[in-house]
Amino acid sequence: MLSHCANPRCSRPFLRLRQGKLFLVETEYVAKLGKPTALASSQMRRPPRHVERYWLCEQCAEDWTLVHDRSRGIVLVSLRRAAAGVTMAEEFRESA
Repeated sequence: MLSHCANPRCSRPFLRLRQGKLFLVETEYVAKLGKPTALASSQMRRPPRHVERYWLCEQCAEDWTLVHDRSRGIVLVSLRRAAAGVTMAEEFRESA
């Protein structure tokens, strides 16, 4: 369950769905080592998925967005830098 803003520098609690911005991120599910996953026959052709939920409060959502990077997970990206022409790839390199 969501408890607070996804911005690590913000501690606003999640109180209402309509306040701020909700992100649903669908990722491939990775089983823990040594624990095979049982798949139904309808799931055999595609990798299992996992949905994670993140929330940015209204103040943070004005300046930031969340992006999923396969190697780093969820990354906080500045909307101002994106609007200024900085590509997502450049943003990832600078924040790494």
